[in-house]
Amino acid sequence: MLLALLGSRPPPEPFPFPLPPPEPLPTPTLSPDAGYDLYYEGERVTVVCSAPTARNIAGFRLFNQTGQQIDLRRPFRLPVARFHLAATKTSAGAYTCLYFVEESGREIPSDRSLPFTVKVRAAPAAPTLSLIPQEPLYRYGNDVQLLCSIPSSPAYVKEIQYYADFGFAVSIPVLPNVRNSTYHLRLTAETPSGSYSCAYFVVRSNRPVRSRRSPWIDVTVKGRQISSMRQLLLGGSFFALNGLVFCFSRLLAKRRGLEEGRRGP
Repeated sequence: MLLALLGSRPPPEPFPFPLPPPEPLPTPTLSPDAGYDLYYEGERVTVVCSAPTARNIAGFRLFNQTGQQIDLRRPFRLPVARFHLAATKTSAGAYTCLYFVEESGREIPSDRSLPFTVKVRAAPAAPTLSLIPQEPLYRYGNDVQLLCSIPSSPAYVKEIQYYADFGFAVSIPVLPNVRNSTYHLRLTAETPSGSYSCAYFVVRSNRPVRSRRSPWIDVTVKGRQISSMRQLLLGGSFFALNGLVFCFSRLLAKRRGLEEGRRGP
């Protein structure tokens, strides 16, 4: 009877062994997209975080020099993520990144990458912009010269740009050793009152680098003003008429700047 009772007992439960910890994820790398080791104020910095793993990526995180997370890509399935920063004095410093995978509803992060240091140098000094003639109020039909004066005359100044506060720009290639550039602005019924500024481009580190912008100056036109949207629709304005000029000359100046930058000043 005792044997029969013992034989009817269920087999003992197997002893639960703890699962081994998951394999650590390989450490990512953080590098500059353009290969620059130095940036100038106003440039866009692109850093690339690469995850050297065949596992399915769930996302990436970017951290600044204080260890604070400043960007998150989630969901993100690619093994490479690009992060964009603005080159300023405050953005200079060391950055790190990590990636993570998801397993059984849990986020498993990698170790952080080795730091990549963003070095930022001051942009070239701002030019000055003046009006010829200088008047407190202009009328339709007046002609105004926008005079952009470069603080020095290095041979590697390639281009000058004029800006308006309603969002457009005109680019003009310049000859070597030129310190001043003018743009002829004819005030028509389609020209709104607005503020104008200028900057110039030089070749630094084998690429065009924009200077700081000049202080804004006002051009006030007596009479009816036209909104920015209507300015776009009507065309014929200072910037709308020169859109094609801007695109063509910008590409041309970049090409010339890079070619001459490689040959050296």
